[in-house]
Amino acid sequence: MTKLKKIASETIKNRRHTPLGEYIRDKLLAAYRSPITPPPGLPKAPGESPLFYPNRFPNTQTTRSPPPPALPNGVYHKLSDNYYLNHDARRSIEPPKALYKIDASGKPIYADQHGKQCDAVVNKGPGANFGLGTPTPGFGYEWTRDIKVERFPQQEDPVLRSFEKYDKFTSDKH
Repeated sequence: MTKLKKIASETIKNRRHTPLGEYIRDKLLAAYRSPITPPPGLPKAPGESPLFYPNRFPNTQTTRSPPPPALPNGVYHKLSDNYYLNHDARRSIEPPKALYKIDASGKPIYADQHGKQCDAVVNKGPGANFGLGTPTPGFGYEWTRDIKVERFPQQEDPVLRSFEKYDKFTSDKH
């Protein structure tokens, strides 16, 4: 982007042609007609049809220079280790990490992201999930439904009322 202004400074007066040049231009563009010819468009002062000049001056126009973009930092803002082949994000995709392996007996062997063996983790609900409202990802999501915290249309819905009999299977106190 250039640092030069795209508009004249305020000290420069609006440029116009010489009177002869203006007369020739106006006649060729039919901007100002003779009094016997009606002006185009809506009625104005006799013989007047305004001509809008295409030049840009500070007292009539704003600049064309947009503000510089505010882009978030990313791969392209690095000063080093920014190779051309890494510009395409599709090359950085890896296959998903294996969460467990099945041994010969059919029993799963769980491991963490570093490869250390660990026990199978049962997913917890929102109460035991470090105070977060989202469940632990994976199998065994514990879904709970409390009719007191739902909105009025859901509280009175007969279809949702019929599902309340299944709520006992999702709680720990069965």
